[in-house]
Amino acid sequence: MKLKYSKVGEFVPVTSKKGLYYGGYQNSLGDLGVSKFYRDRSCVVTAFTNTYLYMYHPREKFSLKDYNDYHYDFYKKIRPHIYGVPTAGTLNRRVNRIRRDRNLNLYAHIMQEYFVRQHTTEEKISFINEGLRKNCPVIFINWVSKNVKVLAHHGVTITECNDMGDYHELVISSWGRVYKINFEIFDKQMKSYSGLIYFERNDYEIY
Repeated sequence: MKLKYSKVGEFVPVTSKKGLYYGGYQNSLGDLGVSKFYRDRSCVVTAFTNTYLYMYHPREKFSLKDYNDYHYDFYKKIRPHIYGVPTAGTLNRRVNRIRRDRNLNLYAHIMQEYFVRQHTTEEKISFINEGLRKNCPVIFINWVSKNVKVLAHHGVTITECNDMGDYHELVISSWGRVYKINFEIFDKQMKSYSGLIYFERNDYEIY
């Protein structure tokens, strides 16, 4: 399963001096005065910005400045703390400020697991595919990950979930790049927290 526009140049394309980004680049918040400490904790802000722009501005291309206008506005409202935006539930609560300011009717679908309360791999794949089937990017927030470094203490945007036969390949946007993850390798390791969230629009009359 994949988003309708999941390819490079289709999924939130952002032009910069370094080339074409696949979604946002969280370090670009430095251009607006955000310190490295908080840039490093803004991955979920970037993942939400990607999600918003994909859903509300489909097929548009963005300059880095245009992207950062949204990026910085959402940064100020989501407000990552010392632990960033640690869970999917936390993100949903902080997005309430954006819902109010932009008059959005966004319903959040959430699946979370902790060390003592976990879901099966099949349940998580089904949840991811459910979001992608609705053409909704899925935000993935994770704490510990020794086997898949790009997912260690990070939040990313899932754009594809491909059944490769003996494993599932997740295609994600992280740091403005495409990464491909073997989900089964990731999922079999010990984890303290993982959260999946996608937002579904109920406000198509405003676009």
